[in-house]
Amino acid sequence: MTNLEIERKFKIEDGWEVPPGATSEQVRQAYLTARGADPEIRVRAKGAKRVLTVKSSAPDAGPLVRREVEFEIAPDVFEQLWELSRGECLDKRRWNVPYDGRTVTVDVYEGPLAGLRVAEIEFDSVDEAGAFEPPEWFGAELTGDPAWSNRELAAARAPSGTVLPDPAP
Repeated sequence: MTNLEIERKFKIEDGWEVPPGATSEQVRQAYLTARGADPEIRVRAKGAKRVLTVKSSAPDAGPLVRREVEFEIAPDVFEQLWELSRGECLDKRRWNVPYDGRTVTVDVYEGPLAGLRVAEIEFDSVDEAGAFEPPEWFGAELTGDPAWSNRELAAARAPSGTVLPDPAP
């Protein structure tokens, strides 16, 4: 099933603490397509679930919107696909934080990206996304900056990867 993903992304600065009511799970994900490919294909393990995801741009819908198709896969298929990632993978703890009737996901990266924290919040419409007022604990907005996509961050840990960018002012 194809869904539209409408989201905004923000850096979370030092000093953020997990608020009461937040839950978390460990996430491992790896990318199977080359950097800059459209569509982008990844595999993800979150808890006991293994998923293959295909994301593509939706140019007619604007920069906040991407098409997304997900398929649950068997653990052995996940492991076989993981091996194809060329080391372009991420490990993170994903916190689900209740905020203003929504859930903000805060990814706290591990391994080579340790210390990096990024929040994402999804919306039902582009208008809703545009009207959203970020809370004070959100830092610089990263929405639409390809250097801050999970795909690019995964490449940053690979031997041929890039260094982590500073968010644009």
